[in-house]
Amino acid sequence: MSASGGTSAPIPFSARARERDALATRTFALDPDAPDRLESAVAAYHGCAHAIAFDTPSSALEALLAPLKEATIITDAMAPPHRSGALCRSGVRTRYADIGLDGVLMAAAVEKAVGTETDAVLFAHFGGIRSTSLEIPTTRTLLEDATGSLLPMKPSGSAVWTLAPLMPDGVSSTGFLLTDDDATAQNARLFRRGGRQPGTLWNYDLPLRGADCTLDLLAATVALEQLQHLEAACERRRENSALLDEHLRSTLFDCMKRTPDDAPASYPILLTPQLYCPKEDIYSSIRGEGIEATVCCKPLYKTTAFKDEGVRLPITEDFYKALLQLPCHHKLSVDEVKLVAAAVREATEKYAYRGCSF
Repeated sequence: MSASGGTSAPIPFSARARERDALATRTFALDPDAPDRLESAVAAYHGCAHAIAFDTPSSALEALLAPLKEATIITDAMAPPHRSGALCRSGVRTRYADIGLDGVLMAAAVEKAVGTETDAVLFAHFGGIRSTSLEIPTTRTLLEDATGSLLPMKPSGSAVWTLAPLMPDGVSSTGFLLTDDDATAQNARLFRRGGRQPGTLWNYDLPLRGADCTLDLLAATVALEQLQHLEAACERRRENSALLDEHLRSTLFDCMKRTPDDAPASYPILLTPQLYCPKEDIYSSIRGEGIEATVCCKPLYKTTAFKDEGVRLPITEDFYKALLQLPCHHKLSVDEVKLVAAAVREATEKYAYRGCSF
């Protein structure tokens, strides 16, 4: 079986490269009001009062964290680059809590990590698959990284979201800060213009450290157009996930549970412990078929920039060892999804009994 033999191009993990066709086949009339119209449309989609637009998800999250400079934030260690970068640049103090095998913070672990100096809890639903077991202590400020999901959501606190999966390569990916709180929205807009607060005549103040991260006019115009395709993209993700469910029944790995309404950003599988050792071979085999499988992130405290020998989260580390993510986005054909499933079955069965050398 060869995936590359059944399709003329590699099967990408992200849809952005294939969304590039939108720039080649459509004409976009730039509208100076596009950013404001986009913010109104996204706020209405999520049923919240404010949706402040940024150029990237990381910028939106950094704006959310900016007023909390030097605060203590509890979060998980499986943070993708946009989240780790925002945590680093915002100056907050990070305390990690362990996750469950759904990739989401466990309430008991959060309770254990909470201290008197804790100001907020930052959580995410792994890969856009919404956890049904999430119970975060409500005595703390709740911040949500919802960038893995395209679905509408009414945030329990303030959240960041993105249209990145629908945005073509070559334009800004977008990030939105979602909130019902007027003060949070005001701070976000202040952050977006570099933290500069105009005063009398030439005078000004910098109430907080900001950045130039405004969403440009072209990206806002494209995003408004792509927003119309959001529902169809979510439905196609569901269909592809269901097709993978059908073709990936195995005792060698577990598929992450989800609700029927979920539209996953990827299709995560958790390999059984017997496949931890040959995981590199399994990964290489799947990639060799032209399929961009991936592992999105590793525990932050095991990376050079965030190294912390004093942290050990057993379930997080097991989750990282087991995790493998497959493409299931809206730009995949049925045949491509079947090729993905076939490549995974072949690779896991081939290396299931190789064993470890230690």
